[in-house]
Amino acid sequence: MLEQDKSFHISPFLLSVFTGFFLFHLVLSKIPLGSKLSVEENNSWVSPIGDFAIGFFNHSDQPNQYGVGIRFNSKSIPVGKQTVVWVAGAEITVGNKSYFQLSQGGELVLVDSLKGVMWTSKTSRSAVVSALLRDDGNLVLLDEMGSVVWQSFDNPSDTILPGQSLSIYKTLRAASKNSVSSYYSLYMNASGQLQLRWESDVMYWTSGNPSMSNLSAVLTSDGILQLVDQTLKPMWSVFGDDHNDAVNFRLLRLDVDGNLRMYSWEAVSKSWRSVWQAVENQCNVFATCGEHGVCVFNSSGSPECRCPFKITSDPNSKCFAQDCKSASSMVTYEHTSLYEIYPPTDSIILTSLRQCEAFCLRNSFCTAATFTNDGTAKCLVKTTPYFSGYSGPSLSSVSFIKTCSDPLPVDPHASRSSSAQSPAKHSHRLCIPCLVGAASGKKILVYEYVKNGSVHNYMEDDELSKRLTWRRRLNICLGVARAICYLHTGCREFVSHGTLKCENVVLDKNYEAKVSEFGLGIVHPEASCVREKDVEDVGKMLLILVTGCLQVGEVCELAYKEWIQGRPERVVDNRIDGGVDREELERMLRTAFWCLQSDERMRPSMGEVVKVLEGTLTVDPPPPPCASQSLPAKEALLESSSEP
Repeated sequence: MLEQDKSFHISPFLLSVFTGFFLFHLVLSKIPLGSKLSVEENNSWVSPIGDFAIGFFNHSDQPNQYGVGIRFNSKSIPVGKQTVVWVAGAEITVGNKSYFQLSQGGELVLVDSLKGVMWTSKTSRSAVVSALLRDDGNLVLLDEMGSVVWQSFDNPSDTILPGQSLSIYKTLRAASKNSVSSYYSLYMNASGQLQLRWESDVMYWTSGNPSMSNLSAVLTSDGILQLVDQTLKPMWSVFGDDHNDAVNFRLLRLDVDGNLRMYSWEAVSKSWRSVWQAVENQCNVFATCGEHGVCVFNSSGSPECRCPFKITSDPNSKCFAQDCKSASSMVTYEHTSLYEIYPPTDSIILTSLRQCEAFCLRNSFCTAATFTNDGTAKCLVKTTPYFSGYSGPSLSSVSFIKTCSDPLPVDPHASRSSSAQSPAKHSHRLCIPCLVGAASGKKILVYEYVKNGSVHNYMEDDELSKRLTWRRRLNICLGVARAICYLHTGCREFVSHGTLKCENVVLDKNYEAKVSEFGLGIVHPEASCVREKDVEDVGKMLLILVTGCLQVGEVCELAYKEWIQGRPERVVDNRIDGGVDREELERMLRTAFWCLQSDERMRPSMGEVVKVLEGTLTVDPPPPPCASQSLPAKEALLESSSEP
């Protein structure tokens, strides 16, 4: 995570370094309807004076996977430094037979020859007559009067350019270089504050508080990040090191390490230079080291991630996840603070330093603990292998990490095949580290009473179901998928849930899903035989939460028919208040249909399900998943799901 330094870092998704990015440039003052870019032709549309271009680029870490993006194109910037500043559909990737077109209907469309339409500007009803890539890097769609009806500046990826604004409720999201960076976002809240967030739970930086609404964040051409009111009067400002200097190109970007930085192009050195960053101490960026250690500063003053003890030689392995065969012991780290990542909620007890250590050692659920050592007598207990932290001489806190007493730690990424070869006598042994991690807090697996009861109760009651908004339903599905994914992959041996259904998914006071009544007494040596049952059950739950119909057999075929004909909204539960997000609905239905494939070999892994629901992985259109049902059942569902 900490490969970011003061130089300009190119991430593989939005800021790829690629050879022969565009071979053919098409310079037009306006882009007419029907204009097309394709991977095979390797062509592009260029702004009038040539400072920016839009076209396909190859993701350096994904062979034959392409995106469409706007990049710098100035001759003063070498090809390898012509960074991407906007991507159509964020992280959508397409194959080498794809094209990007301004259709005759006035809509920008990204089409994959195998997958179909992957992204559109949704402007088919806006009377668009042409497009234009402006010299400020803004791609706009124009009507007959020359008015802008859509612009890329209103749909940012991870970058803001001079002249572009980030208005209320808008978000920048860091590129998905790995499982952690995709959770970072920059958000403009209703109170006029910029906030750096990890997921939606943790805010680790905020701008000054003008206590005003209707503010926007802008980057000026002379290197100042400002919050301005509707009259463009600055209410809060920060300055780049070179503000007011003669700089041709600037940008503000949320980097993959979770920090927000302002960059300037230095013509002499021909490089991008960081001239300001939001979080001065990189170790204060939440989860900056991910699961790979604690953040420390080396002898040269640069931040880096270090693992207090190495489990494997693999630098990408988890630092702390272990499966102890014998006893455990505690390792002490002074001037170190640890915190949970998944979920980001520590349990707090009031005790002494030594009692904090002893508590964690004897508690089978505890994986690590941090004693604040600042007079508050707080012991922050971690009950998950997913934690990170930071260390420095100014910290008073002391941390304790549980480690195996035996000298040979187990590789947490051991192959599943090893479990398949395990003797039968092990098939009913509990995978304790997995249960500890999965039962922690996000919030995932639960034994205790929760306030709001089961999902089943909500789905069968018309009044209760109205409380499950689209956002809550999506989060429930994602929470359940993450829980099952952890059971499948978080252990050295495979564990299935076995009895997943709406009755045993319960909701806490914040409507976050917790999975209960799981069949964890069995660790299956024949993992492939039971994995698919959990995947199928997750697919059923997705379909239930979308349609509101508890009888999946009655809804599956109809839902697929409406989806394949481009009418997925017709099967959405009409009790959902506030409508649904079309792209999220598409992801939910595609995922459900893949999980419900009759050929079990075609079903996705739970890891893939999580990524699709998160929006970090695209998925092909699925074939028909269900056997035919009776016509009366179909008609009844359609009638109940249609708008009143």
